[in-house]
Amino acid sequence: MRYLFILFYLLFLESISAQTRNIDSMQQRIAAAGTDKEKLEEIIKLSELSINPDTLLPYVQMAEVITAKEKNNFDITRAAVVRVYYYIRKNYVDSALSIINHLIPLYKNDEKRQPYYLGLLFFKSKILDRGNRYTQSLTQLYEVLELAEIQKDTLVQIQAKTGIGWVQMEMEQYNEALRWLYKALNTSVNRKFYKNYGALYSNIASTYNALGKADSAKAYIDFAIKDARENNNMLFLATALNMQAKIFIDSKQSHLAEAPLHEAVDIRKKMNDPFYTVYDMSSLASYYANNKQTQKGIAICKEGIMLAKQSGLSSQLLMIYHSLAENYKAANNTIEYSKTLEDIIALKDSFNNINSSKLLADMQARTAAQKNEQTIVQQKLNLTIKNYWLFGSAIFTVMAGIITWLGFKYYNRKQKLKMQFALDKEKSIAAQSIIDAEEQERKRIAADLHDNIGAYASAIRADVEKISDSGLEKNNASLQNLQQHSQEIINSLRDTIWVLNKDNITITGISDRIKNYISKLRPTYDTVQFNISESIANDVRISSQNALNMFRIIQEAVHNAIKHSNASTVTVTISSKETIVIKITDDGNGLKQNNTTDGNGLINMKARAREIGMQLNISSITNEGTAVVLQTGTIN
Repeated sequence: MRYLFILFYLLFLESISAQTRNIDSMQQRIAAAGTDKEKLEEIIKLSELSINPDTLLPYVQMAEVITAKEKNNFDITRAAVVRVYYYIRKNYVDSALSIINHLIPLYKNDEKRQPYYLGLLFFKSKILDRGNRYTQSLTQLYEVLELAEIQKDTLVQIQAKTGIGWVQMEMEQYNEALRWLYKALNTSVNRKFYKNYGALYSNIASTYNALGKADSAKAYIDFAIKDARENNNMLFLATALNMQAKIFIDSKQSHLAEAPLHEAVDIRKKMNDPFYTVYDMSSLASYYANNKQTQKGIAICKEGIMLAKQSGLSSQLLMIYHSLAENYKAANNTIEYSKTLEDIIALKDSFNNINSSKLLADMQARTAAQKNEQTIVQQKLNLTIKNYWLFGSAIFTVMAGIITWLGFKYYNRKQKLKMQFALDKEKSIAAQSIIDAEEQERKRIAADLHDNIGAYASAIRADVEKISDSGLEKNNASLQNLQQHSQEIINSLRDTIWVLNKDNITITGISDRIKNYISKLRPTYDTVQFNISESIANDVRISSQNALNMFRIIQEAVHNAIKHSNASTVTVTISSKETIVIKITDDGNGLKQNNTTDGNGLINMKARAREIGMQLNISSITNEGTAVVLQTGTIN
């Protein structure tokens, strides 16, 4: 997590080069600035650097004072962003989000400031990630990516995809992270967008390392280090070297990790960055402790402790003391180990006291300042009231009346427009829904009539043609078929009308319809014994469309059994308890091999089952019969 934190912070400040934006020189430029505008620009640049929050706070307050005097809305926003940087460094994530959430809507519809609006959204995603709110961060990054694609901002697209990959890494979704990081890498063929953007390569290396693919991890971290050296980006080079050392350690090549860790420390010293110098010293010391080079580890810890004390780095001082304790423990030096643990405890107590005192002092100072401001405001207000009471009241009343009237008029107009728009939209949606529903119902009825009545009508036409060709006397069978098919059309129409006349149909209603259908078949198929059994403990209601589809499936299954299987017995079982199960079995010849997947009848049955979300299973044994089972999942 130590290395991951560094990488995140680098991504957060990826455009910064330590050798050109040194904190000391930046502070000097602020002091030497001739105008408030110049001071504000330098403060904004300073806030983006790796700076201690306590050092940054006076400049935050200076920026707010400057923008309060100028009353430029955009500059006020930029000063607010400086405070957000301060809150982030203090790890006040909720406070940072509160400000950024207030700023974002101000620029949403400002066409001239769309790039700045996009930057604020991207900034918010990083704050959410900093607060371990990964799902919210991903949602924000997807929005940034969508807007960047609309605005054709290639660089922000790359950064957003890299950010998505980063969050997926933190969520340990490494394969998904790798997919997004490669998307970022392949966003553009123009490599200028990737110049001095080693964070992408380091993230890919880190992901491969987490997946245990050491060779790929080494290849990408080497590329990241090369990019940092070519662009003289010392800040990123130090971070990449730390990652390279971690890859070596994880791949059981610890002996190779010492060199990059040493180089990272040397770079931090040259950059005059005591915060990360002590941090990297602590990493190197931990390496020595784990590799039984305790003398080196103890020496570098003592150097780091001295630097942390000189620079006033409280949190880093505690970290380097922990590394010193590791080395004493590894060296079996129990006396020094115990002393160091006592120093750590004392240091923690000191931090607690300092933080409590500082917090109390800040609160007292803030309260005193507020009281002074209130006193001054009250004095000015009293003076104004005494000198200009009548004149001021008259102007205020007139202006308030005008503003109220204009505001009320604008509000009424806006409400009317919103209401009209909402009504128009609701009407449009309702009309389209009716059209869609009618069209769907027409298609369903047309398909049902085509599947059933169409087939019978074709049979009737064939019978009529036979009678026309040969005469009535020779076509008694055709006349019987004609009568039967006509009756089938009537029955099919009745079935359709039965469904259309009802919104919902119970399982008992379907069962009764099946009994009625089979009772009409018995006279025609008197050699077939029909059995119907039902067990309905839960008489649920289902939609009329689903009921018709269920009935058609059962009808087709019974039809296949009596027409094609030479069955002597057909049994229909209907059950409705936790699930709805309808089973049609016969003792006929069974289906030929592979017939369970071929044939229009079976295809239509399966299509209807899919449409109503039911499972249809067909099993058959030659010369023993066929079983068709239609069932639902668990009934809620």
